[in-house]
Amino acid sequence: MPLQRRTKAGYGAADFGLSGAELLLQLYLLEFYIRVVGLSPALAGMALAIGTFWDAVTDPLMGGVLDRTRTRWGRFVPYLFAGAILVAVGIFALFHPPAAMTDWVAFGYLSTVYVFLNTGMTILGVPHLALGGALSPDTHERTELFGWRLVFGTFGLFAGILAPLLAAMVLQIDVLSTQELYATRSLGSVFIAVAVLVFTLITIFMVSQRTRRLPSPPEVFHWKAFWLNIGHVLRNPLFVPFFMAFILVGVARSMNATLALPYYKESLGLTEAEVQGPILSVFTLFIVLSVPFWTVLGRRFGKKRPAFWGLFLLGAMTMAGYPFFPPGSLVGPVLVAIFGGVAVGAIILVESLVTDMADADFVRSGQDREGIYFGFWRMGQKVARSVTLGLTGLILSAIGYEEAVQSQSPETQRALAWVFGFGVGSLFCLASFVFLRTPLDKKRQEKIQADKQARLAAMEGQGDATFSGQPLPRSEGLDLFEKDVGG
Repeated sequence: MPLQRRTKAGYGAADFGLSGAELLLQLYLLEFYIRVVGLSPALAGMALAIGTFWDAVTDPLMGGVLDRTRTRWGRFVPYLFAGAILVAVGIFALFHPPAAMTDWVAFGYLSTVYVFLNTGMTILGVPHLALGGALSPDTHERTELFGWRLVFGTFGLFAGILAPLLAAMVLQIDVLSTQELYATRSLGSVFIAVAVLVFTLITIFMVSQRTRRLPSPPEVFHWKAFWLNIGHVLRNPLFVPFFMAFILVGVARSMNATLALPYYKESLGLTEAEVQGPILSVFTLFIVLSVPFWTVLGRRFGKKRPAFWGLFLLGAMTMAGYPFFPPGSLVGPVLVAIFGGVAVGAIILVESLVTDMADADFVRSGQDREGIYFGFWRMGQKVARSVTLGLTGLILSAIGYEEAVQSQSPETQRALAWVFGFGVGSLFCLASFVFLRTPLDKKRQEKIQADKQARLAAMEGQGDATFSGQPLPRSEGLDLFEKDVGG
């Protein structure tokens, strides 16, 4: 039965709070603990590194637990509800620390609460991603689901940026002192915590009936099966090049976000208002507007080719534009923001393909490992972000970038433009060609979907509410798949 549009939109709603929380933490948490709490930069960075490492390694584990969960509410709803509560409590606690802590007490508090929060992010984030593949067996409906997720996530990013600014407006203060910094950040965290709870509850309300009818696993979680499934995913010749391409995309996206403000301010001499208004707002708007475009292309041509061209053109446009804009230029960056926003929308096809790969695994083995696949997917995002933070710092040091000076040297400004253009763009282009090695084209995609739908129909006809764990009958689509990947 096709999903209603409100169900698709309801699925995406939870990503508003998730994305808002992630950006709030990325932009404001380190500054808050250094300037307001008074924690040394070294200890603050170490505490955040501990939480980030914990967040990354627990993603596949959460996927394995999800794949073997059986409750009266289904596999997904309990984790969405529990995860939202943990995230909301964790965000509130991070920005409302006890007063007058010593350095080591503050380090212990930040480390503990940040691990707690990241546990909640994992419990909420991995099931929400995997739910996009479980809600519908139709590959094109899944693209629409991930499109709605991208829409809500994009607006959530703006919420994370604007929450402290909105708090300053509500409190009618300017952020000039540490007390005012504390007031705006703490109230902003309350706004985001509420958003996490409200938008996750919207998702739960809209999908709960559908999720209760989903098949349940035949076994509960145990470690031996978990490690066997991890090995199976890592040996999947279809998933490995796809995962490598995604790591490259993640590094390129993170580097782009990290270098954007230094490039616009130093190389082009634009003000922060010019960057946030005409450039970033236009970029965000066209990401959202591009979702129907990529959904139609995915239906017409499959997901592989359109996603390749989206990534490749994004890289080519980045290399051809940013290094050559003259100082003070605004028209060129806005035009690139328009076309770049459209190209970035292709990410919904890439994410949707993860569900098709999990289906191919199910067709071959009869085992549902969708949670583990998306656990690795989220872990890849964190690995890419961590690699980028270290890599970007080294690059900025190598080109002579100095944070303490009012203006960078002309040589540094020029080098920054080349790094932002050719460095980031070449990563997108490289990722597109690695991604092109994925053999899951439209024909194979449709065959695998047909096999899975036949299996699910047979299960419903038998009144079977669990996955049997038995391989499916041989089919032309499966033979083509195994021939290409060497299965």
